[in-house]
Amino acid sequence: MITLEHVAITSNEATFSDTLAFYQQAFGWQVLREGKNLVFIGDGEGGRIELLMLGDPVLPHPNHLAFNVPLDQFDAMVEKLRTAGAKVDEPFVAPSGDRLCFFNDPAGNRAQIVGRHNPLPR
Repeated sequence: MITLEHVAITSNEATFSDTLAFYQQAFGWQVLREGKNLVFIGDGEGGRIELLMLGDPVLPHPNHLAFNVPLDQFDAMVEKLRTAGAKVDEPFVAPSGDRLCFFNDPAGNRAQIVGRHNPLPR
């Protein structure tokens, strides 16, 4: 089976350190590998992001990363995003009943947290 290995997002030199720290602080992700102008971070469950110091963000709205959050942890995660330095939109409930909240990381990449009533299959 072919699986998704990682997703790459970009940052510029001024926001690189803050963006890396944001994903570590907000989500508890750990550095897996570092190279010149890049770092791989992971969630310990196979989710990985390659953060590249190559310029402006490549994930403007409507493109985005999405992070699954258990429904009972959703509100706490919104606050954690704010504390970690994200620009957070107002959370809302989708017609499906799922809770969604879009945000921008310190580099400006668009992302969201999703609290699903019916999670996607693995």
